[in-house]
Amino acid sequence: MFRKKRLFTSIGTKMFLIAFLSVLSGLIMIGVFAYSTVYVLIKDNQEKSLQSSVVHVEDYLKWYMLNMQSQLLYFSNVDIFESLSSENYTLLMNNLITLYSDEINAAYVVEDGKLLTISPELYKHSVSEDWLEEVDKQAKQWGFWWSDPFDSGFGRAVTVAKSFRTSDKSRTITVALELNVESFANLGVSQPTDKNIYIFSRSGKFVASNVPIDHYAQKQQRDKMVQTLGETLMEKGSDFNTIHTPEGRYKIMRSNNNRWDWIIFAVVNEAKAYPLLTSLQQQFLLILLIWVTISLIISYRLAAYIKKPIRTIIRQMNASSHGRLDTRIEIRRNDEFGLIATHFNKMMLNLKELFQNLKEAEERKRVQEMKVLQSQIQPHFLYNTLNAIYWLSESERAREIGPLIRALMGLLKYSIDKVGDVVPLEEEVKQLRNYAELMRLRYGPVFDLDIVIPDSILTRISIPKLTLITLVENSIFYGLSKADHRNHIIISAAEMAFGQLVIEVSDTGPGMQEEAIRELFRKQTVNETFKGLNNLGIRNIQERIQLYYGYDYGLSIANDREEGLIVTIRLPIPPTGN
Repeated sequence: MFRKKRLFTSIGTKMFLIAFLSVLSGLIMIGVFAYSTVYVLIKDNQEKSLQSSVVHVEDYLKWYMLNMQSQLLYFSNVDIFESLSSENYTLLMNNLITLYSDEINAAYVVEDGKLLTISPELYKHSVSEDWLEEVDKQAKQWGFWWSDPFDSGFGRAVTVAKSFRTSDKSRTITVALELNVESFANLGVSQPTDKNIYIFSRSGKFVASNVPIDHYAQKQQRDKMVQTLGETLMEKGSDFNTIHTPEGRYKIMRSNNNRWDWIIFAVVNEAKAYPLLTSLQQQFLLILLIWVTISLIISYRLAAYIKKPIRTIIRQMNASSHGRLDTRIEIRRNDEFGLIATHFNKMMLNLKELFQNLKEAEERKRVQEMKVLQSQIQPHFLYNTLNAIYWLSESERAREIGPLIRALMGLLKYSIDKVGDVVPLEEEVKQLRNYAELMRLRYGPVFDLDIVIPDSILTRISIPKLTLITLVENSIFYGLSKADHRNHIIISAAEMAFGQLVIEVSDTGPGMQEEAIRELFRKQTVNETFKGLNNLGIRNIQERIQLYYGYDYGLSIANDREEGLIVTIRLPIPPTGN
């Protein structure tokens, strides 16, 4: 969102003010000398200044006309016209319109009063056949022709046309440009605002003016001046120096030294122009003294305003270059120095956080490797499992021993080999089934395990080793605390939006208190008397998943209303093809 900016907050603006005030002081001193020596010439200078406005507009108009004529000459060049296809010629005209979008409404080509091509294309609906015939007729008669101002439907306009004959003399082509005379309103933009410029054609038709129209009263005043100038021009020609209106007497300067024979008038209200000189002389010395004093004060304060933060920034940057990451620049300002301080502080904060994160990541990696080593098979688990196999042999159930030993061997190899690796979900599920067989051998039919995972997910997804086995092991041991109850454990998986896979491990055990669930994620306890497969805990699994995949993934646990727990695992789905 855009934020409101205070005035004069830019260093560039402040430096501009210093230069402006210095130049202004010099100009005022020159003005004092001028008043003391050539006061009698001030009125004449006022008129010369008025005349210079006319010359300024005249020069611009000459340049503008010459430029438009050059464009016409270019487009009416026989070699260019005949060497280009109709499409390329139209494209060339489109480029011209784009280049002079404010000055040229349209460009078109006419032959025998018929339109051959026009740019822009939609403009052809605004050009009548009668007008095309008139443009073609006048251009053929005069070679180069311009019209009086007219209303084109898009504002006031003037048409400039040039005719030429093809190389074989069989065709006469007319190229025309429709110029937007409203663009002439800025011809006097560099002149003082009290010098109003009006442009008329020799026939007395109004062309353009630089008079601003911000409300209806200004429009009425301008229209009255246009009417008075037009009537006076038709009555006396261009040879008049003053006109009278209800608003007062106006001094007139004029010129018509341009190719289109237009007349340029510069108008100034005499009542507002000359009396000002008398009062200005009386107040000038006081204004000079005030402005010189203000210039000195502002220049001094601005110099101090810039010098102080530069020193602060250099000092703090030197400190940061020596490795002091706690270095901060304390500048509370809304200018470029404030932005520099803010971004420097953010940079130093980011650097500090980066080094801290690297340090924590290395520490977490070291701790994680130690925890993974703890995930190896526990002696109690081996003892209990082998004891159960022994009793099978003693109870003449030797046929059941082979599959159980095979399951134990696979689980041992899976747990010990490549400790800490990420493995395919399919391999984790396979060893989970081996683990379930061994647990049924030890505890009997105290739980049921259902795995509902599509084959497409099993072959695509990877998971940190022993994740599902640890969660199922926890479900089994928690379920044993619920007497005379057969725990039903279900493992399911589904692909979700945003490239995530969700695996749910749910059971029908006794559930847990919310505080106990939160405690699982706050600290990791190692129970030396644990009789399970390993000592991996919930927080350990959470940290391993986030270490491999990032903080957007991991575990969440929720009670299922006294019907057990639901553990949700969020994992990323690899892109197709990987």
